[in-house]
Amino acid sequence: MKIFICGATGVLGRRVVQGLQQAGQQVVGLSRSPENTDWLEKHGADARAGDLFNLEQVCQLSADCQVFLHLATAIPARAGTTREDWAENDRIRREGTRGLVAAALRNHCKLYLQQSITFLYGNQDGAWVDENTPIAARPGGVLQSAVDMEDIVRRAVAEENLPAVTLRFGAFYSYDSGQTRSMFETICAGQYTVPAGGNAYTNCINVDDAAAAVLKIIENQPDGAARTFNICDDEPASQREIVDFVAAQLGAPRPPDLAQPQAGKAGNLPAASYRCKNTLAKQTFGWAPAYPTYREGYVAEIEKWLRT
Repeated sequence: MKIFICGATGVLGRRVVQGLQQAGQQVVGLSRSPENTDWLEKHGADARAGDLFNLEQVCQLSADCQVFLHLATAIPARAGTTREDWAENDRIRREGTRGLVAAALRNHCKLYLQQSITFLYGNQDGAWVDENTPIAARPGGVLQSAVDMEDIVRRAVAEENLPAVTLRFGAFYSYDSGQTRSMFETICAGQYTVPAGGNAYTNCINVDDAAAAVLKIIENQPDGAARTFNICDDEPASQREIVDFVAAQLGAPRPPDLAQPQAGKAGNLPAASYRCKNTLAKQTFGWAPAYPTYREGYVAEIEKWLRT
């Protein structure tokens, strides 16, 4: 079985590529640069140079593949972003998804997997949510393209029988993620602030655990199309709890609260409080996080970061 991956050299994609290689799968990675091609070839994947936004090219490059993974993102690494900073990510979610779905359908895929986010549940005032919890059709801002992305997949399932699975991931963290590294660096420098007291619940997932979920789906493809699963750890926590824990592990002072949003900044994910259940993924395809809470996960990532 050949597996076509968009986003094969991102923080999630790299782990998926290596896991698939270890499992003896044939991996095809879409590459947009010589550096990405070098990495893919070094790790035993078939690197195919192309443009996600060129439909005919993607169809041709993936013609011999049976599984399609859309893991591509362009999340800004810095805080205080503007809407323009998210434009490429929005395009990947909308135009990139339409193109990859079309290629998967044209090539009669056995499985299409879409990366999504738990942020779509919005503010639930700390209530528990699961895959049956409705999401807003028009959330606006940086979340709108994620809703549109899921709608593209859902329509393809309903109208063209696309065998699709959507994974809604919690907030990623890993030592090689730009966002996580920036968090560690600014906490150590005494420059990190926690907005609005940081009391809202956050649902996290270590990227190693996220990759393990992708591998489990490929290994144990669940029956039925249009399945959606929450992939997050077992213990939602407030941003303040997480940041205080990380600061203590780094031997840094407790970051202060930022009482009000910074003027002139737009496009950041909205403050929302909800607690995500991951029960369905555990019961359906046997996945469970190796790092069940942020504590074990951040300790491991800090140790890796300090060695780099």
